[in-house]
Amino acid sequence: MGALFRIRALAIKALVRRQWAELRRNSPRLAVIPHEHVGLAVLTNGLYEREELSCLTNLIREQALGGGTCLDIGANIGNHAVVWSGLFGSVVCFGPNPQMSAVLHANLALNDCANVRIVEAGLGPEDAELPFSFHEDGNDGSGTFAKGTGDRTLPVRHGDRLIAELGLDRNAISFVKCDVEGFEHSVFQGLSETLARHKPVIAFESNSAELGASSWKVLRGLGY
Repeated sequence: MGALFRIRALAIKALVRRQWAELRRNSPRLAVIPHEHVGLAVLTNGLYEREELSCLTNLIREQALGGGTCLDIGANIGNHAVVWSGLFGSVVCFGPNPQMSAVLHANLALNDCANVRIVEAGLGPEDAELPFSFHEDGNDGSGTFAKGTGDRTLPVRHGDRLIAELGLDRNAISFVKCDVEGFEHSVFQGLSETLARHKPVIAFESNSAELGASSWKVLRGLGY
């Protein structure tokens, strides 16, 4: 019986080693929190939302968006930003969560992403200090301002004013990814001038049909 368990363990180890070798060939180097949602996906699949990320990457290439700037709003640990750093002239990551920002900094260093900038603030329709709800059990990246309550207060900046302060409006903003757990419509309200001027391609996530409708209402008012 002991020999069988030993053979089984060796077989599993060989399979895992083969899988990891394949992942290393097709994935960036990512530091993760191993027991939470995004971390588990990276450990098992090399990337979080690999299929969705591949689809967006193909769109970026097909539409020749890489010559501009990418705004990654809700960058989390940098899963998307690390990949897109090789496609865009520059990537700017926005995120107020200091815990996720620490991992994001590590992942940019691990992948030599010199063209990626981190702004440790949320975006919204006005400058404010708002309560931030950090996460649901098992998903450290699900922190949000949308609940109106939270564990601590974190900064939100008026999107258009911050874009101007950072000098980002001097170059074409060609792509925006927004995943902020229900706060998307507030982000778009604050970026109304930027979106109307640059007309970037926008990819955003919605947690419900109601929240999606409010975001689409803002975007339709901007000509999308």
